[in-house]
Amino acid sequence: MPLSSLLAGLGPMRMMLLALALLCSPLVWLADSEPEGIGVLFAYVVPALVVILFFILMLDTLMNRVFMIEQDSDTVARHRLRLRADLLVAAVLVASWFGWFRDIGAL
Repeated sequence: MPLSSLLAGLGPMRMMLLALALLCSPLVWLADSEPEGIGVLFAYVVPALVVILFFILMLDTLMNRVFMIEQDSDTVARHRLRLRADLLVAAVLVASWFGWFRDIGAL
């Protein structure tokens, strides 16, 4: 599948959601910053945003699965692409942030 049709199948809003979630993944390395100045963003805002994005991705996955019910094959293929993209990005978020959330939960 060409990249242009892949991007068209996902849509602009979902692409922004996926891009924001992927942007938050490597920021786990900055999450232990001192909460002063710009460190507040990495210490408090980004971890909260990761939780919110995870739940939005799971909701979008559920809604794509619901919209696949009793549809034609083109519609099912489009929703399956969206569903898989959401699950892949959610897995990346969990894999990158799991250790950090586990460590703060042990306190």
